[in-house]
Amino acid sequence: MAGGLATEGPVTGGLVTGGLRRAGLLAVLSVALLGQGVGAQTTSQKLQQLQQELQQQKQLSAAQANELNRIRKSIQNLSAQQKEALAKLDALAAQVSDLENQLAVLNTRTALAEGQLADTTSQLGVTTARVERLKGDVREILSLQYRSRSNDYLGLLSQSRSLSDLLIRLRYANMAGQYNNRIIQNLKGEVATLDEQRAQQAQQTQTLKDIGAQRNAALGRLKARRGEQNTLLAGLRDSEQGQRALATQRQAERALTARTIDGLITQVTAEKVRIEAERQRRLEEERKRREAEALRIRVAQERARQEAIRLAAIRAEQERIAREQAAQRAREAAERARQVAQQQAEAQARAQAAREAQQQAVREQQQRAREQQLQREQDALQQRSQQVQAAQDRVAQELQPLPAVTGPLGFPLPGGRVSAPYGTGGSPWVVLAASDGSQAVAAREGNVLAVTYYASLGWVVLVDHSSAISAYFGLSEPLVSVGTRVSLGTPLGTVGGSQIIGPQRMAFQYRLGGASVNPGF
Repeated sequence: MAGGLATEGPVTGGLVTGGLRRAGLLAVLSVALLGQGVGAQTTSQKLQQLQQELQQQKQLSAAQANELNRIRKSIQNLSAQQKEALAKLDALAAQVSDLENQLAVLNTRTALAEGQLADTTSQLGVTTARVERLKGDVREILSLQYRSRSNDYLGLLSQSRSLSDLLIRLRYANMAGQYNNRIIQNLKGEVATLDEQRAQQAQQTQTLKDIGAQRNAALGRLKARRGEQNTLLAGLRDSEQGQRALATQRQAERALTARTIDGLITQVTAEKVRIEAERQRRLEEERKRREAEALRIRVAQERARQEAIRLAAIRAEQERIAREQAAQRAREAAERARQVAQQQAEAQARAQAAREAQQQAVREQQQRAREQQLQREQDALQQRSQQVQAAQDRVAQELQPLPAVTGPLGFPLPGGRVSAPYGTGGSPWVVLAASDGSQAVAAREGNVLAVTYYASLGWVVLVDHSSAISAYFGLSEPLVSVGTRVSLGTPLGTVGGSQIIGPQRMAFQYRLGGASVNPGF
């Protein structure tokens, strides 16, 4: 396996954390490898520094020393023009690496913004349904007040037969008035909530557009830098000297690969406690927010249930009154038939029946409309309740501690094969090969600790398994972000993203207690 850095500039990788929902921002952690301030070093100087460090640690074998010396001499023998071309390639590679990590941040921000917008839109649907129902209630109240012109109220009081009866009727009338006022106040409150949610939706939509514009701009810059890279590479490959320069650079990158990987994992492991604390804090905040919303939904559902009971009682009462009115009309028609001509009485009865039937039809239509509005509100509440419950279940799962590391690892490249076994050429990793488009998967359950891009290694994903870390190198496109809880077999990214590791390939490393171990496949 070969892998390493292709940049001369400061090598940094952006670790995109989970969205901080309270602030609506993304935190980006920088993992600095090879130390800050080494941007001015040449590849030869880096190799010399590596050789000195290894000698000080007494870890440098004779074969390693000879290989490093040979590579440094090859670089020193390059012409000034070749060195200049390689320096340009290194600068472009550093820019591409930075842009790739910027895009990762923007992609994560986009996903967060889309989730927040979907949440707000769902809440907006519930509020809209409730407002429409309350509007129907208020329209009915106003219609009744317009028709009665206070006559019903005064008639109700005037029919009292005693002081106690008057007080009871007065209390009933006041309760009805209080209920009407409560309906109107509820409508005002829900309309204010609706306005707030619409404003929030508009703001989130604009935020999503702004992020999209930034992402498109970054994609444009990335496309331009890659175009420059390809042009420069094509020019170098056209000449024999250029090909030798590229081969020398590739050898240097391979020599630095182990140091790159060790530096990455060491730095990320040092941040592990802070990253996990931030993940736990964010999940706890989301858990509390979801619990509060679930409580609000249960209250709203109970309110809607009580309203359904009230509407059913109203419908039953209306049906009883309609039966009584029909019986009364029959008695009145019979009485009038004895007093006036049968034909005149029947005509009057028909006219009266038609008017009352029309009024009854209007009342039934209004009742059906209110019941439909209530049903829409209940449906919206039920749908939102299911969404909130799913989010609560996900948060509860992610807050659970990771299981103990036991048993064999899952194979991280389904359908693939081992291309270079662990320890080949002294390398502390295994190289896996598969067909185009194959996806690397999590070797066991864990939390994504890092997702970052390097010019030569491609995308790198680190997964924390509590007492172990698995590392996936050479991915062309990550499918997870920092903080994500993954299960055994969860897709992490597509293979074939490293020019050092090679097409249709990835590298895998497993660490226990900070040391690389043979994964057993």
